[in-house]
Amino acid sequence: MAWIIRSPAEISGRLRGAFRQYLPGTDTALKNNVLTVIVKVLALLAHEFELRMAALSRQMFLTTATDLRWVRLHASEIGIYQRQPSAAAGLVTGSGAAQAVYPAGIRLVSGDMTYLTTAPALSGADGSLSFAVACEIKGVAGNREAGGLLGLADPALHPSLSLEWTVGAGGLGGGADVEGIEELRARALARKRNPPGGGTLTDYERMATDVPGVLKAWAYRPQNAPGMLVVYFLFAGRAGSIPQPSDVAVVQAAIDARRMIRLDDSVAVAPIARPVNVTIGGLQSDTDEIRAAIAAGIAAMYVARCRPGYPDDSFTLPISWISEVISGVAGEERHRLVAPSADIVLTSGQFPVNGTIAYVA
Repeated sequence: MAWIIRSPAEISGRLRGAFRQYLPGTDTALKNNVLTVIVKVLALLAHEFELRMAALSRQMFLTTATDLRWVRLHASEIGIYQRQPSAAAGLVTGSGAAQAVYPAGIRLVSGDMTYLTTAPALSGADGSLSFAVACEIKGVAGNREAGGLLGLADPALHPSLSLEWTVGAGGLGGGADVEGIEELRARALARKRNPPGGGTLTDYERMATDVPGVLKAWAYRPQNAPGMLVVYFLFAGRAGSIPQPSDVAVVQAAIDARRMIRLDDSVAVAPIARPVNVTIGGLQSDTDEIRAAIAAGIAAMYVARCRPGYPDDSFTLPISWISEVISGVAGEERHRLVAPSADIVLTSGQFPVNGTIAYVA
């Protein structure tokens, strides 16, 4: 039941009645009376006590706890722990002297992020060279898309190396920030609602969401395919939350460490981005801030309410959800959803992402 917090006036009234009952002849309603002062002081003390008890009563339950320390405690009791930040890693390519061995520890730079090579590498006969690198700073900011450029931080130390290095096809991935309170709460509640089942779909979803940076995961078992399972997942900090191959490799490694031996050894899969082009007409209070909020809100709605379509189980995205998001943006007075004009059906691993958002009169 809800914890009822009485006001100081309510508590004061109860205390006055108690004084009259247990100290006959006293009157706490008189001014300049020591008992009146005592009643006021006790009422304020009792009110503060009830506020404290109400705050503690909220922390007793995982669904209502507001303090991260309490959420961590509730989650740890069922084996769910706050995900710590992780560093981005992957491959970069460039050139050096022919048939030369370069040590680990060479520093590369991209913006305000620095990366170190993690293993020695041997260049080819033509000087081509690939380095495995890891970001020195943990967090989603270290992730880089395939084809991005990194610069050599210390050309004077390694004059034979090229000044620019290209991120490999898998990108630099796996970097994630520390898990927030709501994400931790959601994972702990999911664990309570779906206890370990010896290889159930929710077990594999939990294996994926235990990886830092994974926002959501959906496990799917194709029909007539014994031993086969697919785990689609979303990754924070990526365009449309669609994972890069380097993110897939990190999640696959985590699943490999815990999966059932009877399962196929390649289950982590990135959803296929399905751009949704939106046209909005007659938007009132049309400002850059409101347009940005609409784009962010639609993208957040996709993550919160949608899942990938499966080959034998499609997912329908109602256009009313898009209109609902637009209507919920602070400052929006009216609008007309011009496109899409019909519900969107997602199939074969498709997941909705923002396409172009156009505005017309």
